[in-house]
Amino acid sequence: MILPSLRLAAGAAALGLATASTLLAGPIAVPNGSFEMPSGVGQPFGVNVLLDSWAKPANPGYPEGPDAGGPGVPFYWIQTAGAFIGTSPNSANPYTNLQGTQAAYLLSIPGTGIFQDAASTDWSGGATGLNATFDIGSSYALTIGLFGKAMANNFSSLELSFYYREAGNMVQVGAPTVVTYNTATFNPAGPFTLLDYSVSVPTVQAGDAWANKNIGIRVATGSSNGNGYWDIDNVRLTATPVPEPASAGLLLLGAGWLVTRRRSRP
Repeated sequence: MILPSLRLAAGAAALGLATASTLLAGPIAVPNGSFEMPSGVGQPFGVNVLLDSWAKPANPGYPEGPDAGGPGVPFYWIQTAGAFIGTSPNSANPYTNLQGTQAAYLLSIPGTGIFQDAASTDWSGGATGLNATFDIGSSYALTIGLFGKAMANNFSSLELSFYYREAGNMVQVGAPTVVTYNTATFNPAGPFTLLDYSVSVPTVQAGDAWANKNIGIRVATGSSNGNGYWDIDNVRLTATPVPEPASAGLLLLGAGWLVTRRRSRP
């Protein structure tokens, strides 16, 4: 039989450790993480093809422009991602849970995407502003709100991933989170509510190639037949340091003090 005092100590220690872990977790600011800049106000259909603080990959070789034929893009590559006003009355299908008034869109065409890190630049040539690093002893999570529309059911996909740069190249960290479009999850009839999806990096070890390297975050089209698009908003990046052994020991001592104090009461 476990004595009440021991149960109390164990519970207090577990609660203390959980609380400490929660308190140590912290957000890392993602520049323009809700895609409010530049504004779509005054633009055709409330859409702005420019995105502050986010970079777009180069056109992988599609012919561009209204006369593009075959597998070409019947518009310009810069139009494959942008921001739009997603709130009523400025949107035909407003979202119920936008962060701010705008969201981003990403056409479901192979090769499209948006990303940012300490070395990337946006449409203006300015630095994106994400200057965080993969610190040893911390784990990381990237979470975004998503909704897919008008794509190939159970085929079209979107990938969320972390990366770091090595000699200028973008090197992916771990496996991406793959979101596959299906009408059961993304009901074309609505309601239009963005759904959260996340990708994570486990606790960074000293021997990891990405240890102390600048963090890169990326959202990119996976499989696609070129139809439809993804709407994206509320990009969140968090770091969770692992409590040091000394901190855990102090928490246990605190739990013991709590038991002693409880037993000393009349």
